[in-house]
Amino acid sequence: MRASRLPTEDRKRIASLGGQARAHSLHAARRIAENFRYVAALRDLQGPSTRVMRLSAFDGRLPGIYPADH
Repeated sequence: MRASRLPTEDRKRIASLGGQARAHSLHAARRIAENFRYVAALRDLQGPSTRVMRLSAFDGRLPGIYPADH
């Protein structure tokens, strides 16, 4: 009922806002899935005995996440 009383421009604007919200939601879901895949890949590279530590600053490659670290 409310939609029938609205001008066409307002209906288009409301529909556009809904489409934008859906696009942002889908984008966020994709980013979350990418982050989980990244974490899984890091765990695969780590192996059972290697831990990745958080560093505030480093010089060169991050320790422990490359399979051929010496």
